[in-house]
Order: sequence, then C-alpha cells, then structure tokens
Amino acid sequence: MSLSLKMRSPLPEYLDLASTSNLANRPVSLAGRVVALLPNWRPSAFDLLTAVGTVLNERYRPSKVVMEKAVAEVPMHTAKLLDSLQQMLDDLASRVDVVITASGD
Repeated sequence: MSLSLKMRSPLPEYLDLASTSNLANRPVSLAGRVVALLPNWRPSAFDLLTAVGTVLNERYRPSKVVMEKAVAEVPMHTAKLLDSLQQMLDDLASRVDVVITASGD
C-alpha cells in the first residue's frame, strides 16, 4: 500500500498568485460557506478556535461554523497518524467548504 501526502502551505495570500504555488484553493469569500474548526489535543486549541468562530460569524457571514471533535493524539512510534485520520478527514472534506485548525497551549 502506497501513501501519498500533499502538503499545503498557510503562507500569505500574495504567494497564492505564483504560478508554481502548491497552496490549497481558497474561496474568494466565506459568506455562505460552511466552515469547520478542527482543534487538536492541546489544551487551549478549543478555546482559540471558539474565539476564531465568533469573529468569523461577526465579520464574514458563513452559512455555518461547526466545531469538530478534537483530534486525538496518536503515539508517534506507530507513525500512523495520517492513516488513522484519513477517513475522518475525508468525511470532513465532504461536509464543509473550509477547515481551520489550531494548536493551543
């Protein structure tokens, strides 16, 4: 079984315009979009994303902002973190337009 991984960069918008950019496609606006907030297992990630969700609702008028269940830590010695998350991430991608994730301590 072969695993393929495509990395996406969170770099500033001006790099989106580069013809060789490997950035994820970004919607022009969040208005009317479904936005998922995906915390990891770090203590303050949920609180950080809750604040982000509040600002998104006030400023960008998405149709819906949903807080996903925190991603559980997987022991690093198994090297199976992405494998264990694949089904969850595929499901999430089928239900939302945009995902914002955070790690907070």
